[in-house]
Amino acid sequence: MQSTSTLDRPEAPPETSSQTWRKAFKDIGDAFGQRQLWAHLGWQDIKQRYRRSVIGPLWITISMAVTCTALGLLYSQLFNEQLSVHLPYLAVGFIIWGFIGNCINEGSEVFISNEGLIKQLPAPVSIHVLRLLWRQVLFFAHNLVVYFVLLLIFPKPLTLVSLLAIPAFAVLALNGAWVILVVGTISTRFRDIPPVTQSVA
Repeated sequence: MQSTSTLDRPEAPPETSSQTWRKAFKDIGDAFGQRQLWAHLGWQDIKQRYRRSVIGPLWITISMAVTCTALGLLYSQLFNEQLSVHLPYLAVGFIIWGFIGNCINEGSEVFISNEGLIKQLPAPVSIHVLRLLWRQVLFFAHNLVVYFVLLLIFPKPLTLVSLLAIPAFAVLALNGAWVILVVGTISTRFRDIPPVTQSVA
C-alpha cells in the first residue's frame, strides 16, 4: 500500500474575495443574532470598571457634569455669552464627541485587548465590536442625564424637530460600529495605530 506524503497532497485553493466577504458578513450576522451575549458582556464591562465604587456608574455622569460646568462657566465669560444658552450646547457637544472619540480610541484596541477571549470563546469575532459599541451607548445614556438636568435648569421649548435626534443617534451608532471594525482590524496589523488615534481623538 503506497502512502502519500503531505507534499504530494494538493493544496487547498486560496479563497476568493467573494468568499472572504461572505464569511465576514456571516460573522457580523451571527454576532447580531447573539444579542444577549454582547449586551451582557458590555454591561459587565461597566460594572467591572466601577465594581468597588459606592455610586458605581454614576461617576460617568458626575465627571461629565463637572467638565461641562467648568468649561461652560469659563467659555461663557470668555465669549461673553449667556450661560443658559452656551452651557446646554457645550454639553451636547461634549457628550456626542465623547461617544465618537471613545469609539475610535477603544475601537483601535478592540481585538488586541480581547485576543485571549477571541481564542477561547467560540463566538463570532464581531461580538467584540458590538460589545464595545453597546458599552459606549450605555456611557452615552449616562452622560445624557447631564443634558436633561440642564434642560430642567434652563428650560427650552422642545419641538418636533428635536425628535430627529433619535434617528440621528442611530446613524451615529451605525457609523461607530463600522469605524470600530475598520480601526480595530487595521490595528491588529499595524500596532502604531492605537497611539495615533489616542493622540488625534
